Amino acid sequence: MVKTAKTGVYYNLLEDGDKVFYFSYNDINDNKKKKWVKVGKYSDGIREINAFNLRAEQLSKMLHGEDITVIATKKKKEIVTFDDLAQTYFKDMNSTTGRKSRYNIHIKDIIGNKDIHKITKETIAILLKDVEATGKANQTLKSIKELISTIYNHSIKKHDLEIVNPCIAVKSYKVDNDRQRYLSLAEIKHLKEVMKDNFLVSLFIDLSLQTGGRFETILHIQKKDINLASGTVTLKNLKTKSTYTGHPQKEFLESIKEYLQNLNINDYVVSFEDAHDTKLTQRQIQHRIKPLLDRLFNKGLDTKDAKNRAVIHTFRHTFASHLAINGVPIFTIKELMNHAKIEQTIRYAKLSPENGKNAVQGLYR
Repeated sequence: MVKTAKTGVYYNLLEDGDKVFYFSYNDINDNKKKKWVKVGKYSDGIREINAFNLRAEQLSKMLHGEDITVIATKKKKEIVTFDDLAQTYFKDMNSTTGRKSRYNIHIKDIIGNKDIHKITKETIAILLKDVEATGKANQTLKSIKELISTIYNHSIKKHDLEIVNPCIAVKSYKVDNDRQRYLSLAEIKHLKEVMKDNFLVSLFIDLSLQTGGRFETILHIQKKDINLASGTVTLKNLKTKSTYTGHPQKEFLESIKEYLQNLNINDYVVSFEDAHDTKLTQRQIQHRIKPLLDRLFNKGLDTKDAKNRAVIHTFRHTFASHLAINGVPIFTIKELMNHAKIEQTIRYAKLSPENGKNAVQGLYR
Protein backbone atom coordinates (compact mmCIF):
# COMPACT_ATOMS: atom_id res chain seq x y z
CA MET A 1 0.00 0.00 0.00
CA VAL A 2 1.54 3.34 -1.08
CA LYS A 3 0.72 6.52 0.83
CA THR A 4 -0.11 9.59 -1.24
CA ALA A 5 0.34 13.27 -0.44
CA LYS A 6 -3.31 13.43 0.62
CA THR A 7 -4.05 12.62 4.25
CA GLY A 8 -5.41 9.12 4.70
CA VAL A 9 -5.29 8.30 0.98
CA TYR A 10 -3.38 5.29 -0.38
CA TYR A 11 -3.13 3.21 -3.52
CA ASN A 12 -2.11 -0.27 -4.61
CA LEU A 13 -0.22 -0.68 -7.88
CA LEU A 14 -1.59 -3.53 -10.00
CA GLU A 15 0.43 -5.77 -12.33
CA ASP A 16 -1.02 -4.06 -15.40
CA GLY A 17 0.11 -0.63 -14.15
CA ASP A 18 -3.32 0.45 -12.98
CA LYS A 19 -3.87 1.88 -9.49
CA VAL A 20 -6.58 1.13 -6.94
CA PHE A 21 -7.23 3.99 -4.49
CA TYR A 22 -8.27 3.56 -0.84
CA PHE A 23 -8.76 5.82 2.14
CA SER A 24 -8.48 4.99 5.82
CA TYR A 25 -10.04 6.48 8.95
CA ASN A 26 -10.50 5.69 12.62
CA ASP A 27 -14.09 4.71 13.32
CA ILE A 28 -15.27 6.50 16.48
CA ASN A 29 -18.32 4.23 16.54
CA ASP A 30 -16.10 1.13 16.74
CA ASN A 31 -13.52 1.98 19.43
CA LYS A 32 -11.56 4.05 16.92
CA LYS A 33 -10.72 0.95 14.95
CA LYS A 34 -8.89 1.71 11.72
CA LYS A 35 -11.08 1.08 8.66
CA TRP A 36 -10.17 0.88 4.98
CA VAL A 37 -12.50 1.84 2.15
CA LYS A 38 -11.83 0.95 -1.50
CA VAL A 39 -12.67 3.89 -3.76
CA GLY A 40 -11.84 2.63 -7.26
CA LYS A 41 -9.33 2.34 -10.09
CA TYR A 42 -7.35 5.04 -11.86
CA SER A 43 -8.54 3.53 -15.16
CA ASP A 44 -12.12 4.20 -14.06
CA GLY A 45 -11.40 7.88 -13.55
CA ILE A 46 -10.67 7.77 -9.81
CA ARG A 47 -7.91 10.14 -8.56
CA GLU A 48 -6.35 10.99 -5.19
CA ILE A 49 -8.66 13.97 -4.78
CA ASN A 50 -11.74 11.74 -5.17
CA ALA A 51 -10.56 9.47 -2.39
CA PHE A 52 -9.63 12.47 -0.23
CA ASN A 53 -13.05 14.09 -0.67
CA LEU A 54 -14.82 10.83 0.12
CA ARG A 55 -12.72 10.45 3.26
CA ALA A 56 -13.71 13.96 4.35
CA GLU A 57 -17.35 13.13 3.66
CA GLN A 58 -16.98 9.93 5.68
CA LEU A 59 -15.59 11.77 8.67
CA SER A 60 -18.40 14.32 8.48
CA LYS A 61 -21.08 11.65 8.15
CA MET A 62 -19.59 9.74 11.03
CA LEU A 63 -20.00 12.79 13.25
CA HIS A 64 -23.35 14.04 11.96
CA GLY A 65 -25.18 11.31 10.11
CA GLU A 66 -25.12 8.13 8.10
CA ASP A 67 -21.90 6.23 7.52
CA ILE A 68 -20.67 6.66 3.94
CA THR A 69 -19.88 2.94 3.77
CA VAL A 70 -23.57 2.28 4.39
CA ILE A 71 -24.45 4.63 1.54
CA ALA A 72 -21.94 2.86 -0.68
CA THR A 73 -23.47 -0.49 0.18
CA LYS A 74 -26.94 0.81 -0.68
CA LYS A 75 -25.71 2.15 -4.01
CA LYS A 76 -24.08 -1.18 -4.77
CA LYS A 77 -27.38 -2.94 -4.14
CA GLU A 78 -29.11 -0.56 -6.53
CA ILE A 79 -26.93 -1.65 -9.47
CA VAL A 80 -29.19 -3.06 -12.18
CA THR A 81 -27.86 -6.12 -14.00
CA PHE A 82 -28.87 -7.36 -17.42
CA ASP A 83 -30.43 -10.40 -15.76
CA ASP A 84 -32.72 -8.02 -13.83
CA LEU A 85 -33.98 -6.66 -17.16
CA ALA A 86 -34.26 -10.15 -18.66
CA GLN A 87 -36.34 -11.55 -15.80
CA THR A 88 -38.63 -8.49 -15.93
CA TYR A 89 -39.10 -9.01 -19.66
CA PHE A 90 -39.83 -12.74 -19.34
CA LYS A 91 -42.33 -12.10 -16.55
CA ASP A 92 -44.12 -9.22 -18.28
CA MET A 93 -44.33 -10.98 -21.63
CA ASN A 94 -44.96 -14.49 -20.31
CA SER A 95 -42.25 -15.62 -22.72
CA THR A 96 -42.02 -19.07 -24.26
CA THR A 97 -39.55 -21.63 -22.96
CA GLY A 98 -37.68 -21.29 -26.26
CA ARG A 99 -36.73 -17.67 -25.61
CA LYS A 100 -35.82 -18.38 -21.98
CA SER A 101 -33.70 -21.32 -23.06
CA ARG A 102 -31.86 -19.20 -25.65
CA TYR A 103 -31.16 -16.62 -22.93
CA ASN A 104 -29.93 -19.20 -20.42
CA ILE A 105 -27.71 -21.00 -22.93
CA HIS A 106 -26.11 -18.12 -24.81
CA ILE A 107 -26.51 -14.91 -22.81
CA LYS A 108 -26.99 -15.25 -19.06
CA ASP A 109 -23.54 -16.58 -18.13
CA ILE A 110 -21.79 -13.94 -20.24
CA ILE A 111 -23.57 -10.67 -19.42
CA GLY A 112 -26.32 -11.64 -16.98
CA ASN A 113 -24.46 -10.31 -13.93
CA LYS A 114 -23.06 -7.22 -15.64
CA ASP A 115 -24.18 -3.70 -14.76
CA ILE A 116 -26.38 -2.63 -17.68
CA HIS A 117 -24.54 0.70 -17.86
CA LYS A 118 -21.23 -1.10 -18.43
CA ILE A 119 -22.47 -3.29 -21.30
CA THR A 120 -21.26 -1.76 -24.55
CA LYS A 121 -21.58 -2.60 -28.22
CA GLU A 122 -18.15 -4.22 -27.92
CA THR A 123 -19.47 -6.45 -25.12
CA ILE A 124 -22.32 -7.65 -27.34
CA ALA A 125 -20.05 -8.06 -30.38
CA ILE A 126 -17.61 -10.25 -28.41
CA LEU A 127 -20.48 -12.38 -27.08
CA LEU A 128 -21.78 -12.97 -30.61
CA LYS A 129 -18.30 -13.68 -31.96
CA ASP A 130 -17.74 -16.32 -29.28
CA VAL A 131 -21.07 -17.99 -30.13
CA GLU A 132 -20.20 -17.89 -33.83
CA ALA A 133 -16.92 -19.62 -33.06
CA THR A 134 -18.87 -22.63 -31.77
CA GLY A 135 -20.27 -23.13 -35.28
CA LYS A 136 -23.71 -21.59 -34.79
CA ALA A 137 -25.50 -20.33 -37.89
CA ASN A 138 -26.34 -16.71 -38.62
CA GLN A 139 -29.98 -17.36 -37.71
CA THR A 140 -28.93 -18.23 -34.15
CA LEU A 141 -26.64 -15.19 -33.92
CA LYS A 142 -29.41 -12.96 -35.25
CA SER A 143 -31.87 -14.39 -32.70
CA ILE A 144 -29.44 -13.82 -29.81
CA LYS A 145 -28.81 -10.21 -30.80
CA GLU A 146 -32.53 -9.57 -31.26
CA LEU A 147 -33.32 -11.05 -27.85
CA ILE A 148 -30.74 -8.84 -26.09
CA SER A 149 -32.07 -5.79 -27.95
CA THR A 150 -35.68 -6.70 -27.18
CA ILE A 151 -34.92 -7.06 -23.45
CA TYR A 152 -33.32 -3.59 -23.39
CA ASN A 153 -36.15 -2.02 -25.41
CA HIS A 154 -38.81 -3.54 -23.15
CA SER A 155 -37.40 -1.79 -20.07
CA ILE A 156 -36.80 1.42 -22.02
CA LYS A 157 -40.39 1.57 -23.34
CA LYS A 158 -42.36 -0.08 -20.55
CA HIS A 159 -40.37 0.81 -17.44
CA ASP A 160 -38.87 4.18 -18.44
CA LEU A 161 -35.28 2.96 -18.27
CA GLU A 162 -32.95 5.77 -19.32
CA ILE A 163 -30.24 4.07 -21.34
CA VAL A 164 -29.09 3.73 -24.94
CA ASN A 165 -29.60 0.23 -26.30
CA PRO A 166 -26.02 -1.02 -27.02
CA CYS A 167 -27.29 -3.36 -29.75
CA ILE A 168 -28.05 -0.42 -32.03
CA ALA A 169 -24.45 -0.19 -33.25
CA VAL A 170 -23.80 -3.95 -33.44
CA LYS A 171 -23.59 -5.43 -36.95
CA SER A 172 -26.59 -7.31 -38.28
CA TYR A 173 -26.40 -10.92 -39.44
CA LYS A 174 -27.79 -11.66 -42.86
CA VAL A 175 -30.07 -14.67 -42.90
CA ASP A 176 -31.47 -16.35 -45.97
CA ASN A 177 -34.87 -17.56 -44.81
CA ASP A 178 -35.98 -18.73 -48.23
CA ARG A 179 -36.30 -22.39 -47.29
CA GLN A 180 -36.63 -24.49 -50.45
CA ARG A 181 -37.30 -27.77 -48.70
CA TYR A 182 -40.73 -29.27 -48.34
CA LEU A 183 -41.74 -32.90 -48.22
CA SER A 184 -43.16 -34.54 -51.32
CA LEU A 185 -46.20 -36.79 -51.10
CA ALA A 186 -43.93 -39.83 -51.37
CA GLU A 187 -41.72 -38.54 -48.56
CA ILE A 188 -44.72 -37.84 -46.34
CA LYS A 189 -46.00 -41.36 -46.95
CA HIS A 190 -42.56 -42.83 -46.17
CA LEU A 191 -42.24 -40.76 -42.98
CA LYS A 192 -45.65 -41.86 -41.73
CA GLU A 193 -44.88 -45.49 -42.52
CA VAL A 194 -41.65 -45.37 -40.53
CA MET A 195 -43.37 -43.74 -37.53
CA LYS A 196 -46.69 -45.63 -37.60
CA ASP A 197 -45.91 -47.46 -34.35
CA ASN A 198 -44.89 -44.33 -32.45
CA PHE A 199 -48.18 -42.67 -31.55
CA LEU A 200 -46.70 -39.58 -29.88
CA VAL A 201 -44.43 -38.64 -32.77
CA SER A 202 -47.03 -39.55 -35.38
CA LEU A 203 -49.58 -37.34 -33.64
CA PHE A 204 -47.19 -34.39 -33.60
CA ILE A 205 -46.31 -34.86 -37.29
CA ASP A 206 -49.95 -35.21 -38.34
CA LEU A 207 -51.04 -32.10 -36.43
CA SER A 208 -48.15 -30.16 -37.97
CA LEU A 209 -48.89 -31.30 -41.52
CA GLN A 210 -52.66 -30.86 -41.09
CA THR A 211 -52.57 -27.33 -39.62
CA GLY A 212 -49.19 -25.84 -40.53
CA GLY A 213 -48.83 -24.75 -36.90
CA ARG A 214 -45.50 -23.60 -35.58
CA PHE A 215 -43.56 -25.91 -33.24
CA GLU A 216 -44.75 -24.33 -29.99
CA THR A 217 -48.27 -23.88 -31.37
CA ILE A 218 -48.64 -27.64 -31.84
CA LEU A 219 -47.33 -28.33 -28.32
CA HIS A 220 -49.93 -25.92 -26.88
CA ILE A 221 -52.97 -27.67 -28.40
CA GLN A 222 -55.28 -28.93 -25.65
CA LYS A 223 -58.33 -31.17 -25.88
CA LYS A 224 -60.60 -28.14 -25.48
CA ASP A 225 -59.06 -26.59 -28.61
CA ILE A 226 -60.32 -29.37 -30.88
CA ASN A 227 -63.95 -29.19 -32.01
CA LEU A 228 -64.87 -32.49 -33.60
CA ALA A 229 -68.35 -31.26 -34.57
CA SER A 230 -67.04 -28.37 -36.68
CA GLY A 231 -63.82 -30.12 -37.67
CA THR A 232 -61.65 -27.26 -36.41
CA VAL A 233 -58.78 -26.69 -34.02
CA THR A 234 -58.00 -23.43 -32.24
CA LEU A 235 -54.31 -22.63 -32.69
CA LYS A 236 -52.31 -20.23 -30.54
CA ASN A 237 -49.86 -17.70 -31.95
CA LEU A 238 -47.46 -17.39 -29.04
CA LYS A 239 -45.74 -14.36 -30.53
CA THR A 240 -48.84 -12.18 -30.83
CA LYS A 241 -50.80 -13.83 -27.99
CA SER A 242 -53.67 -14.42 -30.41
CA THR A 243 -55.52 -17.43 -31.81
CA TYR A 244 -56.55 -18.59 -35.28
CA THR A 245 -58.40 -21.57 -36.73
CA GLY A 246 -57.02 -24.73 -38.30
CA HIS A 247 -59.01 -27.23 -40.38
CA PRO A 248 -57.60 -30.77 -40.03
CA GLN A 249 -58.89 -33.42 -42.40
CA LYS A 250 -61.96 -35.38 -41.26
CA GLU A 251 -60.16 -38.71 -41.53
CA PHE A 252 -57.44 -37.55 -39.16
CA LEU A 253 -59.90 -36.20 -36.59
CA GLU A 254 -61.86 -39.44 -36.76
CA SER A 255 -58.65 -41.41 -36.14
CA ILE A 256 -57.92 -39.58 -32.85
CA LYS A 257 -61.53 -39.33 -31.64
CA GLU A 258 -61.23 -42.21 -29.18
CA TYR A 259 -57.89 -40.91 -27.90
CA LEU A 260 -59.40 -37.48 -27.25
CA GLN A 261 -62.31 -38.98 -25.33
CA ASN A 262 -59.88 -40.34 -22.74
CA LEU A 263 -58.32 -36.92 -22.12
CA ASN A 264 -59.48 -34.33 -19.62
CA ILE A 265 -60.63 -31.01 -21.05
CA ASN A 266 -57.38 -29.16 -20.24
CA ASP A 267 -55.01 -31.99 -21.15
CA TYR A 268 -52.44 -31.40 -23.86
CA VAL A 269 -53.02 -33.47 -27.00
CA VAL A 270 -49.34 -34.12 -27.73
CA SER A 271 -48.24 -35.40 -24.34
CA PHE A 272 -46.81 -38.38 -22.49
CA GLU A 273 -49.25 -41.14 -21.64
CA ASP A 274 -48.90 -40.71 -17.88
CA ALA A 275 -48.73 -36.90 -17.88
CA HIS A 276 -51.33 -35.47 -20.26
CA ASP A 277 -51.70 -32.39 -18.06
CA THR A 278 -48.08 -31.39 -18.70
CA LYS A 279 -47.01 -29.62 -21.88
CA LEU A 280 -44.00 -31.13 -23.58
CA THR A 281 -40.93 -29.02 -24.29
CA GLN A 282 -39.53 -28.54 -27.77
CA ARG A 283 -36.45 -30.49 -26.76
CA GLN A 284 -38.52 -33.55 -25.81
CA ILE A 285 -39.97 -33.65 -29.32
CA GLN A 286 -36.79 -32.55 -31.09
CA HIS A 287 -34.83 -35.48 -29.63
CA ARG A 288 -37.38 -37.88 -31.10
CA ILE A 289 -37.83 -36.38 -34.56
CA LYS A 290 -34.52 -34.78 -35.58
CA PRO A 291 -32.55 -38.06 -35.82
CA LEU A 292 -35.34 -39.49 -37.93
CA LEU A 293 -35.36 -36.54 -40.36
CA ASP A 294 -31.58 -36.64 -40.60
CA ARG A 295 -31.62 -40.35 -41.40
CA LEU A 296 -34.41 -40.17 -43.96
CA PHE A 297 -33.83 -36.86 -45.71
CA ASN A 298 -30.59 -35.10 -44.70
CA LYS A 299 -27.81 -37.51 -45.61
CA GLY A 300 -24.84 -35.69 -47.13
CA LEU A 301 -26.22 -32.21 -46.40
CA ASP A 302 -24.19 -29.66 -44.46
CA THR A 303 -25.62 -28.94 -41.01
CA LYS A 304 -25.83 -25.24 -41.95
CA ASP A 305 -27.73 -25.89 -45.18
CA ALA A 306 -31.01 -24.38 -43.95
CA LYS A 307 -32.47 -24.24 -47.46
CA ASN A 308 -32.38 -27.95 -48.12
CA ARG A 309 -32.31 -29.74 -44.77
CA ALA A 310 -35.55 -31.23 -43.46
CA VAL A 311 -36.26 -29.95 -39.95
CA ILE A 312 -39.37 -29.74 -37.81
CA HIS A 313 -40.24 -26.36 -39.35
CA THR A 314 -40.29 -28.19 -42.69
CA PHE A 315 -43.71 -29.58 -41.72
CA ARG A 316 -45.11 -26.05 -41.66
CA HIS A 317 -43.41 -25.26 -44.96
CA THR A 318 -44.79 -28.48 -46.43
CA PHE A 319 -48.35 -27.53 -45.42
CA ALA A 320 -48.13 -24.16 -47.20
CA SER A 321 -46.33 -25.58 -50.22
CA HIS A 322 -48.93 -28.27 -50.90
CA LEU A 323 -51.74 -25.74 -50.47
CA ALA A 324 -50.10 -23.68 -53.24
CA ILE A 325 -49.49 -26.76 -55.41
CA ASN A 326 -53.20 -27.57 -55.11
CA GLY A 327 -54.14 -24.10 -56.35
CA VAL A 328 -55.29 -22.56 -53.07
CA PRO A 329 -55.38 -18.73 -53.41
CA ILE A 330 -52.39 -17.01 -51.86
CA PHE A 331 -54.55 -14.92 -49.49
CA THR A 332 -56.23 -18.08 -48.19
CA ILE A 333 -52.80 -19.59 -47.55
CA LYS A 334 -51.86 -16.42 -45.66
CA GLU A 335 -54.84 -16.89 -43.32
CA LEU A 336 -54.23 -20.60 -42.81
CA MET A 337 -50.55 -19.93 -42.04
CA ASN A 338 -51.46 -17.00 -39.77
CA HIS A 339 -48.89 -14.81 -41.50
CA ALA A 340 -48.88 -11.18 -40.38
CA LYS A 341 -47.98 -9.90 -43.86
CA ILE A 342 -48.69 -11.16 -47.35
CA GLU A 343 -44.97 -10.80 -48.13
CA GLN A 344 -44.37 -13.85 -45.93
CA THR A 345 -46.73 -15.90 -48.09
CA ILE A 346 -45.78 -14.67 -51.58
CA ARG A 347 -42.83 -17.06 -51.81
CA TYR A 348 -45.26 -19.97 -52.11
CA ALA A 349 -46.91 -18.44 -55.19
CA LYS A 350 -44.22 -19.93 -57.45
CA LEU A 351 -45.57 -23.39 -56.59
CA SER A 352 -49.07 -22.58 -57.72
CA PRO A 353 -50.27 -24.21 -60.96
CA GLU A 354 -51.43 -20.71 -61.92
CA ASN A 355 -47.97 -19.19 -61.58
CA GLY A 356 -48.09 -17.90 -65.14
CA LYS A 357 -46.37 -20.80 -66.85
CA ASN A 358 -49.47 -21.94 -68.74
CA ALA A 359 -50.31 -18.37 -69.74
CA VAL A 360 -46.86 -17.78 -71.20
CA GLN A 361 -46.90 -21.11 -73.06
CA GLY A 362 -50.12 -20.05 -74.76
CA LEU A 363 -48.83 -16.71 -76.03
CA TYR A 364 -48.66 -15.87 -79.79
CA ARG A 365 -50.43 -19.03 -80.92
